[in-house]
Order: sequence, then structure tokens, then C-alpha cells
Amino acid sequence: MSLVLAVNQFIKQHQLEGRRFVVGLSGGVDSVVLLDALVKSQLPTAQIIAVHVNHGLSANAGQWQVFCQQLCAELSIDYQCEQVNVLPSKLGIEGEARLQRYQAFDRHLSADSVLVTAQHLNDQAETLLLALKRGSGVLGLAAMAPCNELKNGLHARPLLSITRHEIEQWATTHNLSWIEDESNQDQSFDRNYLRHHVINDLNERWPSFSQNVARTAALCQEAVSLADEVAKEDFSHQASTQQLELTALKTLSQARQNNLLRYWLRLNRVLLPSSKQLAEVSQQANSADDSKMKIVLGDKSIRRFQQRLYIVDESIDALSQQTIVEDISKQLTFDFSLGIVKFNEMANHHSFLFRKPNDESTVTIEFGLSGSIKAWPSSRDKRRTLKKLWQEFKVPPWERPLVPCLCVDGELVAAIGYWVENEWLGEPVDENTAAQILTLNWHKH
Repeated sequence: MSLVLAVNQFIKQHQLEGRRFVVGLSGGVDSVVLLDALVKSQLPTAQIIAVHVNHGLSANAGQWQVFCQQLCAELSIDYQCEQVNVLPSKLGIEGEARLQRYQAFDRHLSADSVLVTAQHLNDQAETLLLALKRGSGVLGLAAMAPCNELKNGLHARPLLSITRHEIEQWATTHNLSWIEDESNQDQSFDRNYLRHHVINDLNERWPSFSQNVARTAALCQEAVSLADEVAKEDFSHQASTQQLELTALKTLSQARQNNLLRYWLRLNRVLLPSSKQLAEVSQQANSADDSKMKIVLGDKSIRRFQQRLYIVDESIDALSQQTIVEDISKQLTFDFSLGIVKFNEMANHHSFLFRKPNDESTVTIEFGLSGSIKAWPSSRDKRRTLKKLWQEFKVPPWERPLVPCLCVDGELVAAIGYWVENEWLGEPVDENTAAQILTLNWHKH
């Protein structure tokens, strides 16, 4: 089958016609053939942008970057390059490079775009065998889906039913040029070992091996879809995607608990846990003790507070810096770890109103205030310590040092997002008093 015909059929099948195509272009034969097929497809070239990620792992990385730039110039395709820094991590070099690559792609995606990558039938077989090696369940055996949702837009793999041989044949027939990544010969990488020592031998012994493996992956994808339908029903009563009520979880069978936990983690794009880690999450979730819990999964962690599980971004600094507010009467915006603070934008029913400080006062936004400080929220009848109030307002312990607190001359005015102090509450009575009232809005990330 013509690759252009296959790509056109894929675009139509998945209803991608009006989207902006962001092509992951490494410069290797697979991505070069993919870009060539897309340029020759029904898509206008104005809808296509190629993004090359320079990992800096090879001495030839600069040459690959130049090659991709020149190729896109010849094809009149918009080209962007992303430089990433791959540092050692628990994910290994392959895993960390992949994480950095997709984070780089994400910077070019939006709701109306589709990330297009060049994984093919042989890659699918390798992915499934690697999942078997890890002892993965149905989700792992489902390998790569032809099209799935991302945080921004979609991720499409139009060549997933095409063999490596067909791709190389297309490149030769159409006189395409490409680069060879020397790391593809490094058999210390699991995928390369499978490619050079296992997959070829299996396909020689059973010519339909890769196609049959792909069929198994497709059947597992159906099973995952069915499990997701059950998980969506179990999750439907949750108030927030980033929290999981333990009372709802405990009513389910162990299998449905595990299914819901995996679904919740995938929903929040968290690295999926091993069987041992999942068992630990389940054990601590079912415990009567609401004690300190922290299970790290990649750059996120699972924590527990007041009968809820939370997903916490581990990359956020433990403590933010003091910020001086120069003129609090103006429209101002500050972006902090937990969210965005806006002063004096149009008020709504979520806005906080407070009295304007004296012009000579020093206005700051502070973090990590001592839990022994006493405060008096306007919604309370008396003063209490911050430690007690954080508990009452259901602020998890790991968020408390990150809550921005508005202060005037060192005096607490508002715990932003939670309350305004009783003595600072703004209550406009007429035009004169309204001029002395300021607006505070909070938009949590």
C-alpha cells in the first residue's frame, strides 16, 4: 500500500483533517519517511510543523539538527528545534530522554493540534515484548495506541501498521536522505537488543509474528477501554481529578481499586507504579491511619491527608521567596507555585475584598509563616493558630509553606485563596468607601 494513501486514510479515520500537525523529526529514516508522506498527503503544508529535539547525547547531535533544518527548508515546512538536557535519573537514559522529548513536543501543542510520531509495526512488537519483560499487565501489553489524547491535543502514529521494511523501501524508492544514529547499534539498550537479536529472528521463523503481536496489542487496547469505562464510573463521584476520596475507594473490590488507582494516575499523567508500589498505595489507602504517606512516582508523588489521596508535583520548590508589592492599587499579576494571584481585576463571587493599606505601608507576599501565628479569618468567630486553621481549611501539610500570604507591615491580611483577616475585610458602603476597597483573585494551578 502507498504510504501516502495509508496516511490519508489514517487522517480521515481519526478525523484529524482540520488540526495542526506537529511532527516529531529526529532525522532518522522513520521520521523522514513520515514527514515525506505527510507533505505528499491531503494536508496543506501550512498545517505541518516539524520539531527536532536535540538531546545533546551524541557528538553528531549538531549535524542532525542542521540536517533536519535543511530538510524542512527544502520541503517548505515550518521547523523548530528544542534543546534538552538529559540528566541521569531513575528512568535511565532511554526513559529520561523520552520524558524530555515529549515535554519539548508539548510546548508546541494546543487543543487543536496533533503530535505525529513515526513508530511502526516493528516498534509495536518491541514495545509489547518489553512490557512482557517488565511483567506488565493489560495496559502495558496494549503497547502504543494509533491515536490517543494528550494534555494538549492528540498523539497520532500513522505508521503503526507499516513494517520497518516497507518504510526503508519507501525511502529508497523516493531517493530520500536520512541520518543514522550510532546509538541504534548500542545493544546495551533493551530496545536495540530486541531489534538486533530477537525480533528479526522471530519474524524469520514466523513471518507474521509482528502482525500477530500488533493484533494482541489491539485486543489488549480493547480490554483497557473496557476497564476505563468501569474506572470512569467509579471515579464519577470525585470532586477533583487530583484527589481521590478514600471512602469511595474502600467500597470497591481489590481489582476495581487497582483499576481505579491506575486510571486516576494516568488521568494525571503520573508514571505508573510497579505491582509492589501499587500494593503499597492500596495498603496505605485502606489503612485507618491518616498518617504521613509519600510514594514517589517519577516527578510526582502520592500523598494522603484527611481521607484523601493527592497527587503532588515533586518539582515544586519547598518554599517560595518573599515578594514585594510596589503599588497594590494597580492591576497586578503574580504567578506562584500553587497558582496565580491577581489584584484589582473585575470582581466576581470568588473574589476576596480587603481594605486598601496606607500609601506608606510595606506590602509583601510571604510564604511559610509559622504555624503558631494567630489569625482571625472573617468567616470565623475568634482567633486561632495558623496550624489549626490550615487543618480546618483542609490545606495539606505539603502545601502550607507554598500558600501566598498577603501582609502589610508584617501583619497578615489574607491567606490568599482561603480567607481575608477579619480586621481587613472590605465592605463597600458607598462610592467613597468603595474607592478604598481592593480586589484579590486566586487561580489555583
